[in-house]
Amino acid sequence: MNDSIIVRCPQCGTKNRIPANRQGEQGICGKCGALLASVQVYPDKPVDVSDRNFAAEVKTFPGPVLVEFMAPW
Repeated sequence: MNDSIIVRCPQCGTKNRIPANRQGEQGICGKCGALLASVQVYPDKPVDVSDRNFAAEVKTFPGPVLVEFMAPW
C-alpha cells in the first residue's frame, strides 16, 4: 500500500510527495517554496455518488475507494 500522497503546487504545478502520516498539515512546495493546501485525502463522511459526479469523486480520487451500490427496488 502506498504510504504517501501527491499534492500539486498551485503556483508552479510541481508534484510534491507528502507522507500519509502528515495528512492535514500545511506543506511547502519543494521547488518554489509556495504553501501547499492543507492535505485531507479521505473525507470525514460518506460521499453520495451519482452518474454526474462519478468521474470526479471516484475515477480521479488519489487513493483507494470503497463503493456500496444500492437500488431503490
